[in-house]
Amino acid sequence: MSGPSQKRRNVLRALLSVAVLAVLAPFSGLARYFYRENAGQSQRQKIANIKDLSPGTAIFFSYPKTGDPKIDGDPFRQYVLLMTRDGKIRAYSRVCVHLWCLPTYAPDRGELVCPCHGSIYRDEDGVAVEGPAFLQPYPYNALPMVKLEIDGNGDIYAVGIDGRIGLGREWRNRSPDENVVRV
Repeated sequence: MSGPSQKRRNVLRALLSVAVLAVLAPFSGLARYFYRENAGQSQRQKIANIKDLSPGTAIFFSYPKTGDPKIDGDPFRQYVLLMTRDGKIRAYSRVCVHLWCLPTYAPDRGELVCPCHGSIYRDEDGVAVEGPAFLQPYPYNALPMVKLEIDGNGDIYAVGIDGRIGLGREWRNRSPDENVVRV
């Protein structure tokens, strides 16, 4: 079959390929948006000093900070550094693993509370205990944690992320204390 029908098939295949590419091209950037690399989030950045916190307090910060307010304001760069009521230092992503709203810290309850659908996360380990995030399967039910270093002067540094922002983190058989290193 090398006649006109074969040529027509080849032309139709080429046109179909072009049509498929034309339809998919506008969405090609979405893959990069939904699958953000954490490679850039491994720089060492000072957040605060231990003296800036007391039990039940929190500091919101952007990481990794670029100095550009538009980039630093991206919700996927928003974190909360907190001192639990029992004095432990923790830092979590503020992006809820349910539908990406930004939870706030409720120190009187020892919880991070998502205002959109009521997901509640324990401040001690960032694991959801109520709401839609609680109903998600492991490991999609825990806020990603910031890896922290605390130096001899009490300065607290973010040094990386444990987990995927907006998706969750492995937390079983791991102590949240593993993400806080005193140097």
